[in-house]
Amino acid sequence: MTLRLESAGKTDVGLVREKNEDSMLIDPSLGLYVVCDGMGGHVGGQVASQLAVATIAEVIRGNNPAPEANEPDRLVTSIRCANAAVFAKARAEPTLHNMGTTVVAIRVEDDLLHLCHVGDSRIYRLRQGNLEQVTRDHSLVNLYADNPELAARFGPPNSNVIVRAVGLRDAVEVDHRVIAMEAADLYLLCCDGLTDMVDDWMLKEMLSDGQNGSLDECCDALVRAALSNGGVDNTTAILLRISES
Repeated sequence: MTLRLESAGKTDVGLVREKNEDSMLIDPSLGLYVVCDGMGGHVGGQVASQLAVATIAEVIRGNNPAPEANEPDRLVTSIRCANAAVFAKARAEPTLHNMGTTVVAIRVEDDLLHLCHVGDSRIYRLRQGNLEQVTRDHSLVNLYADNPELAARFGPPNSNVIVRAVGLRDAVEVDHRVIAMEAADLYLLCCDGLTDMVDDWMLKEMLSDGQNGSLDECCDALVRAALSNGGVDNTTAILLRISES
């Protein structure tokens, strides 16, 4: 059985923000799909997300530098290079101080998907009617869940705080996993501008429509749902659908 992958994506500034600090990449020729949600300063978030996307694509395209021996995939290498690029630019330009970005990315290799993420942007998978978040947010809430003694010491965590992002420090830890492609799977890469506005049960309903319908229309529906619920942040969504060719 030969599998093929279809894709679509959309980004929207929302109803409150002046600038769109999200960036995305859909490049079937590289088998590369990326969503970045930038943060920091007047223009810092936009600069960080755009620089991260460009660096990830450049590294994957040129396969340079080569992955280190202890790195599981060159997608991890590319995100670490993006971290170095964003961190260096922030240090060089005072107006960009403390800028950073989240990253979720998928790289296709044969019938395997390499998934990487840093921060609280997410990847979901709809498989056989079940919606699963296949990434875990690098959030203060999850950090406290893993370390209950922190809550006792410092009090309840702020749900909006993330504990890991690209560009904030000189090095970053990248979560990586590999998933075998299966026909009829549908993947969603998105920022928190979508997930903060749209509950998982609603995502499941809309993605179920996208399994057999138009991916472009499904992306439009996801963004419209975020806007109708307030649109307080930039919203970005990429859909990947796997089918038999």
